[in-house]
Amino acid sequence: MLWLERPPILRWAGALLLVIVAAWAEFAPTPATTMAFLSADVTAGTPITEDLIERRLVTSPGFATVEPEGVAAADLDAGDPLVASMIAATTIPDGWLLMAATLPHHARPGTPATGVILPEGGAGEPTQFPALVVESGSADPFGEATGTLAVPAEWLGRAAAAVGAGRLMVGVEASAR
Repeated sequence: MLWLERPPILRWAGALLLVIVAAWAEFAPTPATTMAFLSADVTAGTPITEDLIERRLVTSPGFATVEPEGVAAADLDAGDPLVASMIAATTIPDGWLLMAATLPHHARPGTPATGVILPEGGAGEPTQFPALVVESGSADPFGEATGTLAVPAEWLGRAAAAVGAGRLMVGVEASAR
């Protein structure tokens, strides 16, 4: 007898649950967070202060902004989100450029340093040039600490070539510990 079968309540409940989940996914508010944006154009070396920051509510950006502590690492435009790569911990002298280099583990931002380019094959005298630690390296206890070093523009090519060949050593003041 057809009229005595039980109604498909579980199928109805499953369909209702599916409709509820779909409606929630469609109409739920997207997650939002407050991010820091620059409110004015900034030149490299300018201290980034709270008056140059505009906070905006944005929906899931996919990257994190940082608090304004330090100086602009490059020329920045108004409206740029303030991310870690845009901020240097110390003022970079005019005409100096940034590069990645292996640094001593105890090197701190703002510490004067000396770059030493070792001669190829060990023959000859090493070449020294002035440098400045801008950002401490990653603190990997089992590897090298790669950080950011500011060097005079005239030394950038030779220093970068030495980094690529594994011939650049960086010395920092002992008081930087």
